[in-house]
Order: sequence, then structure tokens, then C-alpha cells
Amino acid sequence: MASLIYKTVNKARSIVIISILVFTVSLCILQVTLRYFTFISMRPFAWGDEIVRLCSIWVIFLGVSLGIRENSHFSVDFFLNKITSNNARKIVEYVLDVVAIIVFLIITYQGYRYTITNVTSYLQNIRISMAWFYAAIPVGALLCLFEYGYRLALGNSYKMKVLENRKTSNKE
Repeated sequence: MASLIYKTVNKARSIVIISILVFTVSLCILQVTLRYFTFISMRPFAWGDEIVRLCSIWVIFLGVSLGIRENSHFSVDFFLNKITSNNARKIVEYVLDVVAIIVFLIITYQGYRYTITNVTSYLQNIRISMAWFYAAIPVGALLCLFEYGYRLALGNSYKMKVLENRKTSNKE
């Protein structure tokens, strides 16, 4: 059951990231086209650049959880590879995971507070609440907590799955 929930959340996250990226790139291309390749009477959307910047917030915060899933933090891996003892490495990995969970709990709480305080703030050129964009902070942090919870629940089998996924994706 946990595996099914994890796969569903992972698939939904991937679809949302891809959708936002497609929308952002399309809007950016349209903005550039309207700015440089059309007549004077056609101008780019006043709200376009603002939406592109704010959609990148969603991509970044959702992407962080993907980085956690793939165990792809270069500096942490570099640090952990310096530890030769397996027992010490496991303890350090566990401590790092607990510290990251505490940090993401704080980010979730503060992001929620920040989102709620900006419900009545609107974008400058279009009447969309800023809360929609700031909601990426607590949502992304919750997904990170979800990843860390799954990692801690499965322990070594989680890391083995990540390594197996990397090997199969490299062969393709």
C-alpha cells in the first residue's frame, strides 16, 4: 500500500513539474516572440514575465523533493564518501536525515504562515493571489518530508531502490 501511495505521489509530482515547465517555456517563447518579432501594435503580456518568474518557484520547490528522492546532493555525497566506517556513515546519514526533517518542518510551518498572510496580495498586472505562488513553499517542503519519511521507513532498501533505478536509467 505504501509503495502504491509513493508511486502515485511521485507520478503526480512529475506531471505537475512537467506541466508547469511546458507552460513556463511556452509563455516565455510567446513573450519573446511578441517582444521582438511582431509589429508595434502587438506587445507582450504585461503579466507574462511575472508569471514565468513565479512559476519557477513551483518548479524549484517540487524539484527539491525529486533531488531528495534520487539522493543527488553532491556536497552531502562528497562528505559521506569521506567516511570509511560503515557504522559511522549510517549514523551520520541518519543524523543528516533528522536534521533535514527538522529544517523542512520549519520551512513547512513558516511557508504556510507566509502563504496565509499573502492571500489578499495580488500580482501587479493580473488579479491572481500571491498565495497561489507562495503555496509552493509548504507544498514542496511537505513533499520533502514525505521523501524523508519514506527513506527512513525503508532504510537501506530505499537506497538500494535508488541505486537500481540509476543503473537501469543509465543502461537506457
